[in-house]
Amino acid sequence: MRCVALAAVLCCPLPQAHATQAAPRPVVEVLPPERVRTAVRAAHTPAAVNLARSNLGIPARATDPLYVTDHGVCVYRLNPSFRQGRSDVPLAVPGYVAVTARTSDGRTTTLQVAPVPSAGEGAPSWAAVAAAQDDTEARLAQGLDEGAVLFEDQGPRGREWYALDQRALRLLTLKDGRPRRSAALSIAAYTKSLRQPSAPATSAHPAARHTGTGTEVRLLLGAVLLLATSAFAVLLRSRSRSRRSTVPVEDATSS
Repeated sequence: MRCVALAAVLCCPLPQAHATQAAPRPVVEVLPPERVRTAVRAAHTPAAVNLARSNLGIPARATDPLYVTDHGVCVYRLNPSFRQGRSDVPLAVPGYVAVTARTSDGRTTTLQVAPVPSAGEGAPSWAAVAAAQDDTEARLAQGLDEGAVLFEDQGPRGREWYALDQRALRLLTLKDGRPRRSAALSIAAYTKSLRQPSAPATSAHPAARHTGTGTEVRLLLGAVLLLATSAFAVLLRSRSRSRRSTVPVEDATSS
């Protein structure tokens, strides 16, 4: 009877084990391709073209041609909920779609297209909300591997760009107009840097603390030596004055 019961337990499925295995959280909330195409179409509207021309300093009535590309680069930003400590949400969410516009003489500007709330209760519409000089986003996107996205972050040194995939971030920079990638920073390390407060200045490298302590000791010894030298000089002066004042008195008495 015991063998039958044991066999029944071993053959019985355990749904609880499957329930505890949560699906892996996606690192990036990817913007669907159809929305990217919608953003690119919004970059070709008269309002967007006028914004690009204004950024390039082209007068409103000028007839200089302006070419807007048919390709958009989605720029992702840090999810505010993830920054606040939630671990069940993606790290990065769509920020805007970058669309490059170019003049006939080679000058470029980047239209930043993002969803804007509609006047009623309808879905947000896409529109060019800003324009930036040069084509940084398009150039940096050339350094992205398959499966990676362009991630913008406000780091300690200001605005920084990264190639972000499911496992790591890689700092992106432009050198001679070409993208360069730095060593990989794991998602876990990046998350840890967000969760932990900055270390105080006193918790620096032990060697630095040791050097600072030695400097303070040398300054203290120097101050003590200076005070001792000054006290000794004052003592010598007082003795010399007392000797000069006592000699004439002895001569007068002897005479």
